[in-house]
Amino acid sequence: MGHKKNIIIAITGHIITDQRIIRIASSLDANQFHVTVYYRAYFKNKETQSKPLGPYPFKTHKMAFLLNKGVLFYTLFNLRLLCLLLFKRAQIYCAVDSDTLLAFTILSKIKNIPLIYDAHEYFAEVPELENKKQKKAIWHWITQKGVNQSCARYTVSESLAVVLSKRYNAPFETIRNVPIYKEKDTHIKFSKPTVLYQGALNKGRELELLIKAMQSLPEFDCLIVGEGDLSAKLREQSKNNANVQFLGLLSPDKIKTITQKVFFGYNLLESKSLSYYYSLSNKYFDYMQAGVPSISSALPEYELLNQKWACGICIPNEENDLIDCLKKYANDHLAYEKLQQNALLASLNNNWEIESQKLVQIYTAI
Repeated sequence: MGHKKNIIIAITGHIITDQRIIRIASSLDANQFHVTVYYRAYFKNKETQSKPLGPYPFKTHKMAFLLNKGVLFYTLFNLRLLCLLLFKRAQIYCAVDSDTLLAFTILSKIKNIPLIYDAHEYFAEVPELENKKQKKAIWHWITQKGVNQSCARYTVSESLAVVLSKRYNAPFETIRNVPIYKEKDTHIKFSKPTVLYQGALNKGRELELLIKAMQSLPEFDCLIVGEGDLSAKLREQSKNNANVQFLGLLSPDKIKTITQKVFFGYNLLESKSLSYYYSLSNKYFDYMQAGVPSISSALPEYELLNQKWACGICIPNEENDLIDCLKKYANDHLAYEKLQQNALLASLNNNWEIESQKLVQIYTAI
């Protein structure tokens, strides 16, 4: 095998909770690259600090900060990254989302090293920036400068690739956030039909709607896996809901085991955020990979996938629609079993073994 190129990737999150980056870095490291991921050693929820790191086939480098939010944090992160990498040897830089782009754009120009932009989302249009025109403009400016400097770009869905290509006047490829394929074990379902949400407990995930709907569904259980900005608020909202349980942060293997036992996966998103409107979340594919039907919002990517594979349902973001959907499939066993069978079939064609081949092609072409 010839000389392996060094790739440096940076994320502002923690590597433990970023399954997409773990898959990407592992796939690249397994081919003709040496990969190092720079990550932020910070958790919003202190219980996560006890989670073990790795082992990963790629190298990691943690970065700790006294401040962990706001403009000053992002400024400090990029300054630190710039200083750390200025004299580090690399053949390719990979900026994950716009919040790491500034440092990599400067480094790429100074050192004449190719830059790849990995857009997990439409960063300047996330719900957290709603009605914040000045901050949006700054992030659009940073993203445009990074895109102009980059030699390749990719994002998580076809719809988002089209939108980003038009907005920043450069082509974006699509690398979907699909899981590794695994043979399905035989799992007995939970005794009560159970709805599962897995992911960040953040604004725009319609978790308030889910908890409220469960008040009218005493024959169902609900499991919520993850933590986030709304952790305390959602727990307070559900304190009188005996059928809603918060499991906190769990290992990927534990989540997979639980997912195979549930009735439906939950994937509703607010559509007013352009980042969510064009999204294609990993949880949709995690549910599919477990052979579990999902309930998603009627957004472009989910409607296209459900039209093609018929492994989930798209509904309006309304409490009554969610209640009616769950009751319908709890009472129509044949219709539900068809969704299950389609999910299992779809998992054979939507997995990381297939998707990673496109990823490696992007990097080997540099």
